[in-house]
Amino acid sequence: MNKVNVIGLGYIGLPTAALLANRGFEVRGVDLNQDVLATVNLGKIHIVEPGLESYVKSAVDNGKLVACSEPGPADVSLICVPTPFCGDGEIPMPDMQYLEAATDSLAPFLKAGDILIIESTSPVGTTEMIEKRLAALDVDITGLS
Repeated sequence: MNKVNVIGLGYIGLPTAALLANRGFEVRGVDLNQDVLATVNLGKIHIVEPGLESYVKSAVDNGKLVACSEPGPADVSLICVPTPFCGDGEIPMPDMQYLEAATDSLAPFLKAGDILIIESTSPVGTTEMIEKRLAALDVDITGLS
């Protein structure tokens, strides 16, 4: 278990990616924002987090952290994307579009024995929704943790 995808390089994903990379994992940090990718690949950060830049720089310099726009084959994938509230109803609902897009981007790379972690804030039933989405994308979810 050496390769990790971290989808979303914000306040949760970037520190997680940097720490994993500094522990020896090969981390592919994935984000859609080209400015974020360029910044991270320079060993710099785009968020305010004291002490994080040295971890990112170390991880990039040692070749263990690469930021790119698409995931790749990995043993573990973490989804760390926003789920902002939306709607005008009495009870605001989380917008799941980023979580769904992250799931779709990972689908071609998931295989039995992989671990998929949803770190995004999500409502009850999200795991089952992701399971159904992956099955609809013809991903063999047996053996997927």
